[in-house]
Amino acid sequence: MKTLLHMRIFKRVSVIPPLRAAMVTLGLLASLVAVSGCSASSKVQVGQITFTDTAGTALKTQPTSLTINGTIWVSVDIKNDPDLLGADWTVYCGSALPPGTPLPTGETEDLSCGSITPTHTVSLVGGSIPNYVTSPISSGYIAVYAAPSSVPKQKTITIYAASTKDHSRVSSATLTIH
Repeated sequence: MKTLLHMRIFKRVSVIPPLRAAMVTLGLLASLVAVSGCSASSKVQVGQITFTDTAGTALKTQPTSLTINGTIWVSVDIKNDPDLLGADWTVYCGSALPPGTPLPTGETEDLSCGSITPTHTVSLVGGSIPNYVTSPISSGYIAVYAAPSSVPKQKTITIYAASTKDHSRVSSATLTIH
């Protein structure tokens, strides 16, 4: 009886080291898989700003200029954006502060660059607006840029689309206002 009890205890004890080694190995593998998900290819990528019609279809010829008081629709494709956070839009011209710069105390925003509405759009799904969307503008897939009522000092404006997830990821398009 003593030998049978001794064998059972010995079997339990001898199984623990290989099990511990297997658990350590699995833990290391899980860590490597998690770290590999942080590679450069998984960073957010902001595509080229696209000028579109009101339905969100890219214009055949992308414009380089716009008349005063004119409007044009824009969209951008954000890749590696699994949460579909989308893009934040800003407009800059020679007489305005660069994007992200806070206004000095007592100064108001310079609207001579025109405006963009909405200032945030959702990510395109697979690079295009889903078929079930009936109004890309009100659904937040495309934004509209409205040119100023007079030509800005530098005669050009730059539209910026920054990834909401990572504002260091930016795309831009420049238009001459005439």
